Amino acid sequence: MIRLDRVNGLASIQDLGRPGQGHLGIPRGGAMDSFSLILANRLLGNVDNAPAIELACGSYEITFESSSWVALCGATFEARIESEIKGKEDDRPLWHGWRGRVNPGERLTIKGPRQGVWGYLAVLGGIEIPKVLGGHGTFLAGHFGGHQGRQLASGDILNLSSHTETNFSRPVGAVHRANDGILRALPGPEMSQFSDQDRKAFWHGHWTVSPQNDRMGVRLTGESLNSAKHLSLRSHAVLPGVVQVPPSGQPIVLQADAQTSGGYPRMAMVIEADHWKLAQARAGQAIRFQHVSPNQVEDANLEWQHYFYRLARAMDGS
Repeated sequence: MIRLDRVNGLASIQDLGRPGQGHLGIPRGGAMDSFSLILANRLLGNVDNAPAIELACGSYEITFESSSWVALCGATFEARIESEIKGKEDDRPLWHGWRGRVNPGERLTIKGPRQGVWGYLAVLGGIEIPKVLGGHGTFLAGHFGGHQGRQLASGDILNLSSHTETNFSRPVGAVHRANDGILRALPGPEMSQFSDQDRKAFWHGHWTVSPQNDRMGVRLTGESLNSAKHLSLRSHAVLPGVVQVPPSGQPIVLQADAQTSGGYPRMAMVIEADHWKLAQARAGQAIRFQHVSPNQVEDANLEWQHYFYRLARAMDGS
């Protein structure tokens, strides 16, 4: 069991989402940076979908009532494990991208991040949370899933799964992949309806992440795509990664909690392997799109498989 003594920021329970509920108008949801969640879970030997705590900018203090191992991945938060047990005073860092042991009565303090937006605190075995509609994650707009259907707050108590058997003997870490700000994308269904000038501006222009971004979508700013003013469409299905262009001409890239339908023209589709890059981009950060082929999408997926394969090899015997 863990107790959240202080929560000063947006924190919620997330997993890899609840696919297959779009016909009910329920988004896939889940972690904004699913690869960092998977990395944190794999460092602990958890299943990829084990529920963890997703953290945004702020500060947090968590006390452990029992011993465990934890891993903090994603955005670069600063974290320390502190003990105030008489005769056992201790203060040691929990390195970004590493797993570390926490003893009963010790407190984990987290603040930041220095880079990125979303961090993932995984615990050995995962956090014990019942599934709702096929997922453990919190759908904040729908007020269900996760812990009482809401973001975490000071004083919350979370139970940990009973999986406590491990042969871990030392901390182990992983090198995070660099975020180059290049979003590989396929053309969307309405790409051909935009003018040549707009298509050129989209693929070759530099875009900036605006302050208008959340778990539903990220609005970009740059050269206005004027064709969008004249495109009228019926509502259609949309998914995370879809790039919509409203009449303002400033694209919106849908994120994990995106609505399931929309009426704006779909300019492009960011490939799943790059969703994390935009999720971890801060307001003001520059990004650009790169046109790729379906074969290159497969190559991008293989890049992640190779990354986790190398991690597994490095962790053998750890």
